[in-house]
Amino acid sequence: MPQFILLSVLLLVTTAAQQLTSPEGEENEVLQSTEADLVKDQIENLIGNLSGPNTRHTPTMATFVTPTTLSQVSTATVSLTSNTATSQAPTSVAPQLSSLAPQCPGNLVMLEGSSACGCPSNMLKIGDNCTCPLGFSLVGRAGCKDVDECREEAPCGPHANCTNTPGSYSCQCHRGYLAGAGGCQDVDECALAAITGLRACSGNVECANTQGSFSCFCPMGYVLSPNGDNCDDVDECTTEELCRFQLGKVCVNTAGSFFCQCRPGFRTEATSCVDLDECSDSPALCDGRGVCENTFGSYKCVCPAGYRGNGTHCEDMNECALAAHGCDVNARCGNIIGSYFCQCYQGFNGDGYSCFDIDECAVSNGHCEHNCTNEPGGYSCQCASGYQLKQDGHGCTDVNECLSQNGSCAHFCINNLGSFQCVCRPGYQLHIDGHTCVDIDECKLQNGGCSHTCSNSEGGHSCHCPPPLLLNTDNLTCSNVTSCKLRNGGCNHKCITRAEGHIQCSCRSGWKLGEDQRSCLDVDECGDFTNGGCEQLCENHPGTFNCTCREGYQVQTDDLTKCRPVCDPPCRNYGICMAPNSCDCPPGYPGLGCSAMCSPPCAHGGTCMRWNKCLCPPGWSGEGCHTAMCELPCANGGRCVGPDTCQCPSDYTGSQCLLPLCTPACQNGGRCVDVNKCTCVRGWQGARCQIEPVQCQKPCKNGGVCEGLNRCRCAKGFTGSFCETAVTTPCVPPCRHGAICGPHNTCTCPEGTAGLRCERLTCPVVTTVVSMARAVRKAFKESYVDRCGPFGIQLCTKYRMNQARVYLQAYRVGYKIQCPERKGR
Repeated sequence: MPQFILLSVLLLVTTAAQQLTSPEGEENEVLQSTEADLVKDQIENLIGNLSGPNTRHTPTMATFVTPTTLSQVSTATVSLTSNTATSQAPTSVAPQLSSLAPQCPGNLVMLEGSSACGCPSNMLKIGDNCTCPLGFSLVGRAGCKDVDECREEAPCGPHANCTNTPGSYSCQCHRGYLAGAGGCQDVDECALAAITGLRACSGNVECANTQGSFSCFCPMGYVLSPNGDNCDDVDECTTEELCRFQLGKVCVNTAGSFFCQCRPGFRTEATSCVDLDECSDSPALCDGRGVCENTFGSYKCVCPAGYRGNGTHCEDMNECALAAHGCDVNARCGNIIGSYFCQCYQGFNGDGYSCFDIDECAVSNGHCEHNCTNEPGGYSCQCASGYQLKQDGHGCTDVNECLSQNGSCAHFCINNLGSFQCVCRPGYQLHIDGHTCVDIDECKLQNGGCSHTCSNSEGGHSCHCPPPLLLNTDNLTCSNVTSCKLRNGGCNHKCITRAEGHIQCSCRSGWKLGEDQRSCLDVDECGDFTNGGCEQLCENHPGTFNCTCREGYQVQTDDLTKCRPVCDPPCRNYGICMAPNSCDCPPGYPGLGCSAMCSPPCAHGGTCMRWNKCLCPPGWSGEGCHTAMCELPCANGGRCVGPDTCQCPSDYTGSQCLLPLCTPACQNGGRCVDVNKCTCVRGWQGARCQIEPVQCQKPCKNGGVCEGLNRCRCAKGFTGSFCETAVTTPCVPPCRHGAICGPHNTCTCPEGTAGLRCERLTCPVVTTVVSMARAVRKAFKESYVDRCGPFGIQLCTKYRMNQARVYLQAYRVGYKIQCPERKGR
């Protein structure tokens, strides 16, 4: 019995060792134990001790084995019989007798080679009966069949595999379990690793036991690294706003966690952050005229009303120039330091903010000669009709209406004092409206002086003679024609005098003589059947004609009577225009005007050569020049859309889409090193490098306090990044001639200058006492005051005062200073 217990323990250890050396755990030190060989030797020795003769009938036992030791352990499975100990039971028992002896009692059989009754060697004899050993069942009279114990209901338990053996069975525990007294029990790999000093999970990864296995996990605040060897800290401050920045808090990451603290400009009260009122705590934060205004988490300096600037330096705001005043439209705005004033214009009364018009015409008619009209802010004088206002704005003078549009007269205008008169040309008379001129019909008055026929015309008339009489040079009488000298003999074109005073008229080419034998009529060359010799159209003109063409044709340059068709666009590539807009094109150029045609059309400026062949510009290729070419390939899923132009996905940019994008962008000098991953510089933190570090490379000077990255909050009177510069507030208006601006907007004037802004140059003051004994009578003072003389020269004038006889004597001395207000004139 002690040997059996030892065997069970060794089998359990062997099973654990085999499971820990499975291929799935090759990378785990806990699963790399090499104790299986030692256990194997111990089991073989034990089996050798147990395989000796045993006279006791012991039931066959199920054994727990592992795959690697199953062959060895199966030989240790022992079936004990009454006189024989065999290492392996037969699968079936066949009768060993050639014939049954009817005289044998029970199921005994006649033994082979003997006359005695008995049982086969693999069966047990109990009385007069043969029985099968444990693990076998009786078949027929003298046969044994192996019993499959694994078909029974879970003989090995829920965590083991059952394997049938002759006369018995064996149990194999699942991976992660060890055989024990109560069956297969879970192996706690995490506890085993802690006891043996081996590794279950690498690095700082924690181990958790599970039924039949274990798992590695990271504690809260950590995440498993990509290679699975370690736990990396989770920066909670980058994933979401946990501390509510808008309430004055900022998130600070720690190993495995984070905490919230108040950001600069806030103080901690209980569990919340309260805004600091810097203006109340430090009333002198804003120098000069600046006024401190508290803001959420900070403060700002602003200029008071009437001033402008950045809050640190404020200067007077000219409300008048900036139109930031409330003066009436009829008032003048005047700027003063820190404010302004309003004054009504002349002709208005009021306080400047509201101005009312004065009626000047109510007093003495505004001194106007004729009429006075009141206007907003003033008045105006008007003259009566026919007069105009003099330059003094009050008197009136006559208007020469004839100088402006001829006084609206149809013909002539004559100016009168205060008026004008219209006069008509000869042949016209003035209409009743005084401006229009109407024609006079002279033929109604003595026939216009004509000897024969009179015909009236606009503004005149003309006389006519019946044939063959001709109008004389007086244009009134008629006489007989005997010579070409009088009015060309009445001929239109040519006149010839023949014998006996006869006149013969003739016409130029393209004309023909009329029925009166004097006038010339145009010959219509296009009217006969020849059409003037024109191929298409003939156009007649007085004395001549010309040939034209129908629409779509034009006259040939070498023959003006013939027409040729016109093609628009013109036929190219050696095509011939056969009819209007119809070209006879050579092969390969079927397009309009014998142009080449490509389908699809050549895009991006490509030229169609012929028969769907495009000559593509640089950067394009393929059918129809639609394929863009990029010398350098587009990366990260980018697409070439133009010559050396990549269309990048939303997460990348650059000429080749190699530069990752961070959305929103990295701030404060941070660099985007991967999609939405920023690398911060100079101590900035946060997902987008938005959290400013409180770090100053140089110490803040003059009592300043570091409140950001190289940013100091300066004490009163200092400014600059590190409070290294003293604040000097300029005077308004500025000091002149090198004067220094002092407190309360006052100037400290150097010697030789004077005035509120040291704008005046002065001469040195000299006081001389001649006699102390007679000082009462003859002591005198000499002093010098500045005077600007002509030509821009400032001369010092010396005044002498005698106390006995008070007189004033002035004379020039040699101090000469250029007057600043006249400099350069």
